[in-house]
Amino acid sequence: MLPPAQDPTAHYRRDLERLGYRMLGSWADAEDIAQESLLRWHKLTPEQQAEIREPLAWLRTAASRISLDRLKSAQHQRETYVGPWLPEPLLTDEHSPADQASIEDSITYALLHAMERLSPTERAAFILHDVFDYSFPQIADILKKEEANCRQLASRARRALRAEKAKRPVEPESHQQLLTAFLAAAEARDAQTLESLLAQDATLYSDGGKLAKAARRPLHSSEIITRLFLGLSRKAKKTGLRYEVQLKQINGQPTALIYNGNQLETVLFITIQNQKIATIYQQRNPEKLRHLLKQLG
Repeated sequence: MLPPAQDPTAHYRRDLERLGYRMLGSWADAEDIAQESLLRWHKLTPEQQAEIREPLAWLRTAASRISLDRLKSAQHQRETYVGPWLPEPLLTDEHSPADQASIEDSITYALLHAMERLSPTERAAFILHDVFDYSFPQIADILKKEEANCRQLASRARRALRAEKAKRPVEPESHQQLLTAFLAAAEARDAQTLESLLAQDATLYSDGGKLAKAARRPLHSSEIITRLFLGLSRKAKKTGLRYEVQLKQINGQPTALIYNGNQLETVLFITIQNQKIATIYQQRNPEKLRHLLKQLG
């Protein structure tokens, strides 16, 4: 492969990574998908490359097909995953090397998690049409399906995601205030305030994989979640642990990074509905924090 300075397609890499990340929720996979797509381009002869009028469209098609193959393989792995499977966090604040175009609804943590319920072809049709503005004839060519079938796939995906996409976005300031209040109440072991900040039917998902302690099943109800955070706070005080919390813009929303000393242990997201915390996501798997740590320097 040509060095980046001589490679006319090198500036497409980030676009291909963004597509791969939305398809799989993994930046490690996204980097592999972009690399493999570019390798396929460079395997073409100069004459074949010259015949392609839109290299980016060609590369996106290659990346989409590679992503679809990986997604089909990943489905089985995620069915046998230890505990809930959550996406890798992605830094999207103003200091991030990620393009500002990445800060949009299509990479909110809750939506990426919700897309795990879709079939691989539903997810691909939805992302290509609703996020990347592909026409259904183009999607049919990529998925090797009839155009009408692709329309149905995208429609089913929209219906499945409607509840998540219908949630009204909360102003970043309000989002951050509620997140900060919840963490402060947990540290103070204030059960009444903790429970009051949670929706009665709130849900917590925690991803530790095999490498970190985490709830192996989703936890439901404000009472159960309150007891969990009170227990964690008591344990920290008893053992002398002092956690430091930093707030960053992750996946386009205010998010808490929780450190134990110099070690990032947890990335905590919340979703909000009717001024209450509806969902808590905790990413604790150290393998899924590697790219974020790299972004943070």
